[in-house]
Amino acid sequence: MARPKKEIATEEVSEQEIWDILTYAKELGYNNSILTPILINQRLKDITLTNVSPDETTLNAAMADPKDNEIALLEFSQDFQIKSQVYRKLLSFLSNMLSFDLTYECTNASFKDFKSKEYKEDLDIFKKFVDSFNYREQFSSVVGELLRNEAAFYCKRVDPATGKIVLQELPASPQWTYINGHSAYGLAFDLNMFWFIQPGVDLKMYPKFFVDKYREFWGEGSSKNYIPSSPFNTRDSNWVYWQQIPSDVGWCFKFDPTIATRVPHFAGLFLDLIQQPVMRALQKNINISAAKKMIVGEVGLLKDAAAKVKDQFSINPDTLGKFLAVVQAAVGESLKVAAAPLNNMQAIEFTSENELYAKYLNTALATSGVNTNLIFTSDVKQNVEETRLSLNVDEQEMYRLYPQFENFMDYHINKLTKKYKFKTHFDGTKFYNNREQRFEKAMSLTEKGIVLPNLIASSLGMNVFELQRQMDEARANGFIDTLTPVISSAQMSGDAKAGRPSKSDSELSDSGSETQGAGSNLVRGGKR
Repeated sequence: MARPKKEIATEEVSEQEIWDILTYAKELGYNNSILTPILINQRLKDITLTNVSPDETTLNAAMADPKDNEIALLEFSQDFQIKSQVYRKLLSFLSNMLSFDLTYECTNASFKDFKSKEYKEDLDIFKKFVDSFNYREQFSSVVGELLRNEAAFYCKRVDPATGKIVLQELPASPQWTYINGHSAYGLAFDLNMFWFIQPGVDLKMYPKFFVDKYREFWGEGSSKNYIPSSPFNTRDSNWVYWQQIPSDVGWCFKFDPTIATRVPHFAGLFLDLIQQPVMRALQKNINISAAKKMIVGEVGLLKDAAAKVKDQFSINPDTLGKFLAVVQAAVGESLKVAAAPLNNMQAIEFTSENELYAKYLNTALATSGVNTNLIFTSDVKQNVEETRLSLNVDEQEMYRLYPQFENFMDYHINKLTKKYKFKTHFDGTKFYNNREQRFEKAMSLTEKGIVLPNLIASSLGMNVFELQRQMDEARANGFIDTLTPVISSAQMSGDAKAGRPSKSDSELSDSGSETQGAGSNLVRGGKR
């Protein structure tokens, strides 16, 4: 007789018991005795990199519904950066393009205010912030993260010993961070506090704000009702384990801030990059085939053979096999030998003219919208004007990021100043012709009596404070007295080389570029 099943008593878990379980997990995970260098390093890797290798099926599903597949698309971007050198080069090219040349203006000072004590004090605060914050290095890292993961989340940290300001990266995956609002300065976001109870996460490595919130969630404090409309700088409410992050603590950068969905900038390129291993294998097969040749021989037939003879070949198959073995041993693996009783046999040879893989890469990268001739060598030759305009398009695409970084600078600087408020501007790229054009523009204004030190410093790759300090040091050390006066061309003797001055590279035409490259002017006494 079968025994009756024993019913298991079930009891609904209370809210307090759930929090007790979370507290136990917290104590199990966040215990200084189990913090090891390996765990700390692992958590740092998890901030921006996943350990997933997606496939084509996953990609097609994610591209069909990007709003609900943000994590999958970000994983593809990270995976391609590791496995595809062309994708890595593309990200590197754009992320290192911006020069972050800084200029500024005071928005609420009149002419007489610039010499006042209050203005100088606030300007010193501005100067101290700029000197303490290596914005060029820090913001360039942010740009790289935006190209890879579309959005990046950071905390502004100040070293108490040196006063240096750095950006500390927060987890970028939608598993840990949600974008939940807009403001006049940027995007607002919430953070999953479960990040801090993982093994290997040391809470003391984060701002004090998170320590306080940690105590509210799992300590003696109490949580606050979630208020999505909280002001940008005082956001402090939470929902379950999601905590609002005020602008004084964290900052969100996004490549395209007009949409909340996180889709990598080059997601449209993924459908082509996913085929890269297949195309590489096809090219390998083509190269292997081209390295081999096939020798096909024709086996003769017996003459005047009787109809009753089954095999009318002029050579015995065993003997033929032995001969072929000798030939095969002589030519090695590079050639293949075959024999067949067929007429009009043709020799077969494979050529390596098919550059399938190279053409695929060029075609795939062309869909990115970036001029691949600026990154890789190519047989397609563009003229000077086309190359210049292509570069300008890439620059304009990246210039769209500058307002976000300007908002960051304005917000944090104007929180420190007392009376006067400043507006910062970023400009320029690291290409030499961009700096040359900006320098010529600044100097041409100087000739007309419009002296703008900010523009001059910016075109030289400095901010105005750096330029002023270098000029003051040169003057104080008598550097100017050591200079040798340069004789103008009008005062030079007739032996000087005559002719039209050389144009800058940014002004050259196609013919001028070819002349300089071939050195045709040198035979006529020219300099280039």
